[in-house]
Amino acid sequence: MRKYFTVFRVNWQNSLQYRAPTVIYILGYTLYVSVLLFLWTAIYREGGRVGEYSLPELVTYYLIQFVINTVVLSYVSWEIIDQIREGFFSHFLVKPVDYFLYWFTINLSGKLFETTLILLAVAGFGLVVGPYVSLPSDPLTYASFLAAMALGIVLAFELEFCIGLIAFWLVQVRVFKYMLQYAVFFFAGTLLPLDVFPRALAEVAGLLPFQYLVFVPIQIFLEKRPAPLADFAAAGAWIVAFYLLARWVLARGVARYEAVGN
Repeated sequence: MRKYFTVFRVNWQNSLQYRAPTVIYILGYTLYVSVLLFLWTAIYREGGRVGEYSLPELVTYYLIQFVINTVVLSYVSWEIIDQIREGFFSHFLVKPVDYFLYWFTINLSGKLFETTLILLAVAGFGLVVGPYVSLPSDPLTYASFLAAMALGIVLAFELEFCIGLIAFWLVQVRVFKYMLQYAVFFFAGTLLPLDVFPRALAEVAGLLPFQYLVFVPIQIFLEKRPAPLADFAAAGAWIVAFYLLARWVLARGVARYEAVGN
């Protein structure tokens, strides 16, 4: 495992040195969340309402979604796609490194760095919208929320890893990647809570694994799911399924890899 600790440390140092893109991304997403918060505040002020959510619950939903979008959701598929398309993947065929564990380590290292920055941004938000934030009343809720986020991190990575491996079969995979990414965002609950969707869409979302990335952790934080063990079990089952899928797709992809590019 020493080589993976080295990968973790090197990627952490790279993140510190090339931190500007992460800072710019967080600032841009901060603006997006700010617009949403002002929008929903104005809607509630005029007597509107979203489902069964009070204004503090909805504000909290989007603040936590802001954290989860950075800490949980993964974007490693972009680099995996480039490595396969440009032929750099060939280096991993002759190195004693497991490709899955290599990218999982890089993803984890980057997430820990981004978490530090996002917590600072959320703390700044808290100074402004503090009176509108709904915090859990039970201390155990925080532990359940962190457990749900940990499961979400693993599941999000496996989903992204599988998407990136599509580059073994498709040369122009970026358009397909965009389509899948927006589908994941939509059914994960990043735009709206899934329980305010039309019934048919809500039922479809309930059958997909994406809800365990955003919607379910936030529901746990808002104490709308006081007994989340069933959610943990379902998320764990999806993690096992996507791990086996990732291993199978990787093996099939290596078998047909043509080393186009470098």
